[in-house]
Amino acid sequence: MKKLQNSFNVFLPQNYLDFRRTVPDLTSNQAVVAELLRVCCEEDDVKAMRMAFERILGKPEKVIVIKHTLARTVFPDAKTKQPTPPVLDHVEDETAVVKRPDAQIVVDEADAPGYLLRKELDSIGEKGQQYAYDVGEHKNLHTVAEVFAANVYAVAMRGGNLGAIDLLFNYLDGAVADVIRLDGTNTIMLENYADVAPYEARLDETGVYYVETEAVK
Repeated sequence: MKKLQNSFNVFLPQNYLDFRRTVPDLTSNQAVVAELLRVCCEEDDVKAMRMAFERILGKPEKVIVIKHTLARTVFPDAKTKQPTPPVLDHVEDETAVVKRPDAQIVVDEADAPGYLLRKELDSIGEKGQQYAYDVGEHKNLHTVAEVFAANVYAVAMRGGNLGAIDLLFNYLDGAVADVIRLDGTNTIMLENYADVAPYEARLDETGVYYVETEAVK
């Protein structure tokens, strides 16, 4: 059981004034989360915003692109190759009862962690610039989630902290992919010392059987 993180779903829908009024009566665990949200709503602390985003929405997915396309497996000991595709050792019984996977538990979107914050980010992002500033000026008229989202946009639009802009890019458009380039040949060389090469193997210019497969795109 998450002793701290579950408090986000309690606080985010609350009116901001009501949220602040309840602080003296909170448990120590709840007070920790409440203070993080207060900082996110009232200060220009992007580190706190990032921490809250990661706890509420999860870390943005990071894509890695590897510039390498082929893997060549050579069979230096093979003198022949299989003439036809290998035959399965058994024939599947089509009349056998197939065990179905357990049914997935579907969670209503409105109850999913982080749904409210993401909804407010999308909503404020589509409104005029002044709206985010107005929410910040009149926090007590809005929910904690809306005040939080508005403050992130306000900090980003003021331009004093590029971290807020980066945060919005990562969570709205996705993180920029890391690119790894492998120097040298574009083919990964692997060796297999089987006596018989696979049926799809071909002979290279030196008479050695090899199989090329697409590796990582």
